[in-house]
Amino acid sequence: MASAPKKILFDDFAEELLEERSVRPLIIVGASKVDDLLQEILSSYLLPKIDKDDELLGRDRPLNTFSARIKLCYRLGLIDKTLYTALEKLRALRNPSAHHITFDPSQPPVVDHLRDLRTKLSARASFGLTKERYFDDAILSPVEDLQCLLLTMCVLLEAIREKIFVTTGHQVALSIAAK
Repeated sequence: MASAPKKILFDDFAEELLEERSVRPLIIVGASKVDDLLQEILSSYLLPKIDKDDELLGRDRPLNTFSARIKLCYRLGLIDKTLYTALEKLRALRNPSAHHITFDPSQPPVVDHLRDLRTKLSARASFGLTKERYFDDAILSPVEDLQCLLLTMCVLLEAIREKIFVTTGHQVALSIAAK
């Protein structure tokens, strides 16, 4: 059985995200999608593993956390600093959303993280394009604004994932190592 094209999978994700009207599940689901995309980007970029014990991205592995994936994508030059800080804000939102019993998006620090996330992404052309595509460029409610921010991050990461190819390594370092 052939797998569904990535575009269809993304459109299905976007439809589900747009149906959700609560902030907490939006953050959790959006962050999960972003985390998956970061893993796909790194899997596509890193040299193939040498053997089954060489896994870095799997469960109980060094790059299994959202934080590690964000940092590594930035340090490898796969995302810019603004997207890095937006992803860190999303991570800061995801943790209390997923791990605390009480969660109030109108109270600090959550409201502050939401504002900072918006500041990092809303000036990007990709935010405007996402808003135009999914919201007909209308004035957004707070929930729709969050949906647009999450979709913008996902669209950016999808575009990066599509353009990534396996690194050939640092040629100078590899030539020295081969001596």
